[in-house]
Amino acid sequence: MKWIKLIIISTLALAIHACSPSRQLAEGFVSSSSTHTSIYLLPAGYLEKTNLKKSATDNLEDLTPTQRDSARLAHTLFLKAVSDSAFLTRFVNAYMDELRALGLRVCLDGPDSVQCPPKENSFVVKMHELELREFVIRLIDEQFIYNAVYQKDIDLQAISLHSWFAIDRLNRPSSNRLLYAENYISDELLESGFGQKENDGRIVHYRRTEPLTLEKIYNMAEALGRKYASYTYDYLMNEYVFRNLKNQRPGTYYHYNRFKGKIEPAGNNRFSIQ
Repeated sequence: MKWIKLIIISTLALAIHACSPSRQLAEGFVSSSSTHTSIYLLPAGYLEKTNLKKSATDNLEDLTPTQRDSARLAHTLFLKAVSDSAFLTRFVNAYMDELRALGLRVCLDGPDSVQCPPKENSFVVKMHELELREFVIRLIDEQFIYNAVYQKDIDLQAISLHSWFAIDRLNRPSSNRLLYAENYISDELLESGFGQKENDGRIVHYRRTEPLTLEKIYNMAEALGRKYASYTYDYLMNEYVFRNLKNQRPGTYYHYNRFKGKIEPAGNNRFSIQ
């Protein structure tokens, strides 16, 4: 009987959640309001690059700030090879493509453009800053063998993208609120451990990695362009819910999964506010 009660309670909870006013408003945004929404996009004009590796700060005391930045960039494996224009083009194009796939109109021209007049709900989205950071992820592989502890440091090369967006309604004062997101990619550790050599019995460390490449970094630009477009859509949807609940903050921040056609809790997959 207990498990039957649990099933009934769970079913009722799901039904209440599905019928909640905030969820109904989110569904209304997807089905109707989003089709009356325009985005006037101001893309990032440059790509900031930062070397966070410890060696990047060695022997820079006698250099000017500009020379220090150049020296740090020269000591990177990937940042010095990343083309700003190629990265930004792939990021911005993927961002716009995803917003359009979600049903929004995206304009690079201003609202005065004949080809892109404002719709009922129009927003200005500014890519305030995009920054690539190169760093090292240090792991420690540890194993007990014959009552002895063996350790090996493993350094994985990594690149992270840090993005700041400003989203404001058209012809309204700026909120001065920045929306932030970050993600990273790195070498992929496929296998790691200790073993004993057959010929002399020595304990040796082995590992197998799939290295980070420049092409993977450009692929990250496209993947995160789409991801942050989804975050943008979710932000607009949840602000729509908030406004129509008469500024009563709902308990759930929603995500629209366009592949499933479903509204679901976003969890941590969202912008943070700075």
